Amino acid sequence: MVGNWLTLASMQSSSSSGSATEILNRLLGEWRTLTLAETTAIHSSDWEGLEKLHGRKLVLQRLIEDSETKFLNDQSVSVEKRSSEKQRLRQLAAELLTLEEKNRAILAEQMSHADKQLKLSNKAIRSLRHVQQAYGAADRSFWQAYS
Repeated sequence: MVGNWLTLASMQSSSSSGSATEILNRLLGEWRTLTLAETTAIHSSDWEGLEKLHGRKLVLQRLIEDSETKFLNDQSVSVEKRSSEKQRLRQLAAELLTLEEKNRAILAEQMSHADKQLKLSNKAIRSLRHVQQAYGAADRSFWQAYS
């Protein structure tokens, strides 16, 4: 379903594809799929894939906002139905937010780990440069003593 985001974009603009509620539900389902794919990308350190998924979600966000507006302005839906759908959509949004927050926490942990590794690598490089300088000076004085 991750590859269907452009299909959903064209569906969203077509009134024959379903009601505003159905379209919004499909788009939110796609958001969930992309979020779960992001989780996989983070765990596998697939940063390029994560960036592509994020780009898809930016497009999807605009589509969701447009669909939400259409849903809220859809006069063919009764007040009771709209109210119950709003409640259900709030619950779905809360679930999606929880998934997003988990991804954010995992990503922050990965970044912290990478930062620690970078600091250790920089320390090792500095140490090696000092050792290299020491050997460089010792080699010159050693050879100068025998010349």
